[in-house]
Amino acid sequence: MITVLRIFIFIIFSSYISLFAQTKVLTLNNAIDIALEKSYQVKSMKLSLIKAEENLAAAKGRFKTNAEMNLQVPTWSEHVSELQQPNALPVFNTTSTYLYQGNLDINQPLPTNGLFTLRSYAYHRDISNFTSSLEKEKRKEIYTSLSLRFSQPLFTINTLKLGLKTANLNHESTLKRFKRSELEIVYNVTSAFFSLYQATRRMEIAEETTTQQRELYDLSKKKYEAGLIPEVEALQMEVDLAEQQNDLVSTQGELSRRLDSFKQLIGLQLSDQITVKTDFDFQPFAVDLTRAVEIALDKRLELRETEIDIELAKISVKQVDAYSEVKADVSAFYDITGVSDPYISYNSSLGTLWNSSIDDLKDRPNNRGVAINFTIPLWDWGVNKAQVQAAKADLKNSELYLVELKKTIEREVRNVVSQLKEAENRLNVLDKNRNVAQRAFDISLKRFENGDITSQDLSLVRNQLTNAKFSYLGAYIDYKLAIAELKKTTMWDFEKDTSVVD
Repeated sequence: MITVLRIFIFIIFSSYISLFAQTKVLTLNNAIDIALEKSYQVKSMKLSLIKAEENLAAAKGRFKTNAEMNLQVPTWSEHVSELQQPNALPVFNTTSTYLYQGNLDINQPLPTNGLFTLRSYAYHRDISNFTSSLEKEKRKEIYTSLSLRFSQPLFTINTLKLGLKTANLNHESTLKRFKRSELEIVYNVTSAFFSLYQATRRMEIAEETTTQQRELYDLSKKKYEAGLIPEVEALQMEVDLAEQQNDLVSTQGELSRRLDSFKQLIGLQLSDQITVKTDFDFQPFAVDLTRAVEIALDKRLELRETEIDIELAKISVKQVDAYSEVKADVSAFYDITGVSDPYISYNSSLGTLWNSSIDDLKDRPNNRGVAINFTIPLWDWGVNKAQVQAAKADLKNSELYLVELKKTIEREVRNVVSQLKEAENRLNVLDKNRNVAQRAFDISLKRFENGDITSQDLSLVRNQLTNAKFSYLGAYIDYKLAIAELKKTTMWDFEKDTSVVD
């Protein structure tokens, strides 16, 4: 029996040690670091940032030389065609064609939104023709061409430069949102951390209170058995113990739920074992309201994001308004072409055909041409005008939002500075109240042991001590959250007097 008991104790002890070893104790900075690496929000924003970076790279790449090749190897067709003959009945011929062709385009975009294209084109064709009299004609040929082409839009916006500017603005906006998202995560983790810490401390206070109440119950039971107090006082202590045990179970359940929410927020698995700790450090610092407002109006990332939205809205107005403008395109080409001699024997090699094509290319007159094309809108029943007015309304809305946002930021700073001062004052008052409640409980406990007060009097003092501890804890949490809110609202750490953005 003793051996079994030792094994049982050893198993329990080993399990406890294993659980303790696996439990990770997190400080606020630990939790923030984990969230900035593993949380869903960070991962999502990183992908958005990658998207913006790639779009910007693509917009820059549109200014660079690019090449494209198109091949058809082969194209085969065979069909019957009707040929009309003067003063005779039509005849039907069957034509069979094997075609191998390809072209290579080397494009050089111009900053003016124009384009130079160097095109090389060639094909090898094998043609067979069967007449109605079953006679067969066949021929092989090679066609080669080298051309330089130019096109340039006139009297219209430069879509190439506009695309680059839009991509740059979107990239900058995404960077601002990414940084703002990081700061939002820091605040959310801070809020959840102290909420979890509050639940942890409430459970610890409930455990301490339950232990005290159990000791008081045992003491009152002994005093009742010794005839020193009436039975009703002993029963009241038993009722208080049951209520305290119920409160302990409630705080344990709340802590478990807060733990799961916190682990999901920072990107941990729900099965991970963690606990949090912090120091009750309280070092007041001064915050000048005027300076805080000025810093917020200079550092808040939403202001630049809204300015970018205004710039994008202006671009949109230009693009929509351009639809009704007179447009013109200038295009030009110059090419040299060579076709192999059609009378070369069908059984000649590809090299012979190619050389014949090159010889013809040297002798044949060059091709050239210039074209100017105008597009003049006449009427569209007010469609474009309505679209322009709609785009201008969006622009005006963004400008109004910027003005309102500055007012909102100033109001938020004023509120958070007021909340910080209020939390600091409450913390000072409740700290004294907690110390007084602790001394009152210690004195009342001795008086109860001496029989000077009843169990109801002691329970009242104990409840006052518990409430004082909870009130101080709540004030401390409010103070820490007010500091975090101040950082988020002003983008400035007033404790260290440094920016949280730069």
